[in-house]
Amino acid sequence: MTVWTVLLSDPAGVDSGVLGRFFASQKKILLLDAQRLARHAWGFLGDDLSEEEARTLVRSAEAAGIQAIAIEKGAVVHLPGPQAVRGLVFEGDRVEFRVGVPAHLQPLPLSRLQLFSVVNLRQDTSTVRTIQEQASMGRKIAGLGVMLSTGIPVGMGKGKSLQKTVTETEWVLTLDIFGKGGRWRIVPAAFDFSGLGKDIGTAGPDNLRRLLQRLHVECPSALLNRGARWWLEGRPLNTTGYDEVSDGDQEARWLLTLAQGQ
Repeated sequence: MTVWTVLLSDPAGVDSGVLGRFFASQKKILLLDAQRLARHAWGFLGDDLSEEEARTLVRSAEAAGIQAIAIEKGAVVHLPGPQAVRGLVFEGDRVEFRVGVPAHLQPLPLSRLQLFSVVNLRQDTSTVRTIQEQASMGRKIAGLGVMLSTGIPVGMGKGKSLQKTVTETEWVLTLDIFGKGGRWRIVPAAFDFSGLGKDIGTAGPDNLRRLLQRLHVECPSALLNRGARWWLEGRPLNTTGYDEVSDGDQEARWLLTLAQGQ
């Protein structure tokens, strides 16, 4: 039996509050649970449905002011693995990626670019560290007082070793360029931005934003994920809502499926 998937049909998405209320109504669950579900939906309203269930869900969504489409599940895009890009240059109507070790060029017409996806993920790393704690001034003064009043030498207070769990937070920023035939990933720390020419800046993240702006100008037909849209609008990336790698991937599958149908 053919199974169906229901997707949002607007690549800009839907307000999370509207989507949360819709899920609460459809699934008969608490609003808090529905909001959590909406946070991780990333364009998917329903999956593994019969055709009748999918059509019914589309009608319900549209009645709630949410534009949706039903497609056969087999038509939903499966993402290729990313290729690390070390640099790129713009050459007329194409872009040339520098990939691999040793590096070689992969040319791709700009007309084949489909999606620019920016994802900024928080990564917390916890480590256990041994910290030498020095004796406090109060302990030293108390020891000195005992020695002066009794004449008995006592310790002036010794330090002690403590183990502490230290959590460090790092934000990992990537730009994935999807085109017909592949997925190319740029990480600022491992990328040569000299292809920007006179537009190059001094910091990696700023240069990545400049590169995204250039790509968007050169290929305005390519879709933008939420991270890319918000970054171009000057909104903070740490509020885009990506909690896991799977969030960005699911959003990309949704958007690429829409692009495929255009």
